[in-house]
Amino acid sequence: MSVPRLAPPDRRAVLRGLAGMAAAGLAPPLAAGGQGADPLTLWGIPATPSAVFARAVASGTMQAAAPGARFDVWKSTDQMRAGIASGRFRLFATSSYAAANFFNRGAGTRMVNVVSWGVLYVMARDETITGIEDLAGRKVLLSNKNEAPDLLFRMVLGWAGLDPARDVTLDYVGSPAEAVPLFLAGRADVAVMHEPAATAALMRAAAAGVPLFRALDVTELYGHYTGRGPRIPQVGLAASAELVETAPAVIAAAHAACVEAGAWVRAHPQAAGAAAGPALGLPADIVARSLPFVHLDVTSAREARADIEHYFQNLMALAPGIVAGRLPEADFYWG
Repeated sequence: MSVPRLAPPDRRAVLRGLAGMAAAGLAPPLAAGGQGADPLTLWGIPATPSAVFARAVASGTMQAAAPGARFDVWKSTDQMRAGIASGRFRLFATSSYAAANFFNRGAGTRMVNVVSWGVLYVMARDETITGIEDLAGRKVLLSNKNEAPDLLFRMVLGWAGLDPARDVTLDYVGSPAEAVPLFLAGRADVAVMHEPAATAALMRAAAAGVPLFRALDVTELYGHYTGRGPRIPQVGLAASAELVETAPAVIAAAHAACVEAGAWVRAHPQAAGAAAGPALGLPADIVARSLPFVHLDVTSAREARADIEHYFQNLMALAPGIVAGRLPEADFYWG
């Protein structure tokens, strides 16, 4: 017997109800400050930028606004989607385009800030590869087909006058974790990797005596061709519309804590790696060595809006549906 499918609730009606409950003093408690209260969880992305979020949650700024707030890491995009759909994820790290996709599809997700402005590198064993034109005729190993890493690489190839379908051979694998050992085993000439996979590959190659280096920084290439500088607004903090509307002080504190944490993480990469590594399931040294290569600069979404919209327009030129077919409205950008 099939289970009947229920129509999803109207999001605006739900938010109106929550706002009414808050005004009447009936809204559920935000943090572990009273009996029965559940502490707020900031869900980090399973990658290096989460060192900022782990530090932010532990700060006095965040704990004063949301007592007992804690840090955890979502393990897959499916878990993140389910958490957003259920309302369990109220404050979480994600890619900017995923947050926009959720917003445009009616989930109410808002972008609070951008933390990482580029995490993608072309890794090579051949030191003669010094420019993107040197990739002509090469076999390229990639993961995340039709997602931002793949789109960004194909984007800069096209801007450089190379046809991704003709001038290079694209060899896709399912995940960055698969790409590292396959590339080190010689499967392709170059590999496109994001952090911390690129750093992990370098460390494994050094241990095995295999030559490997960062040939190209895709963020630098993007900035060269767009004229906007090396800034791809890739990863940041997002929040549910319910949290933004019922707890604006918490959102402001979360952003302020990220600004403080970003400065601290840049100044103390070893300590940041030691603090975030266990939650990320990564050795502290990989996180620490990766941090200088994720272009950290905590900027509110409203301040970053022009860069975000330019990025989305470039992504949509290759994949119109990646942000559900349109730029998000002004409400998407917090700040």
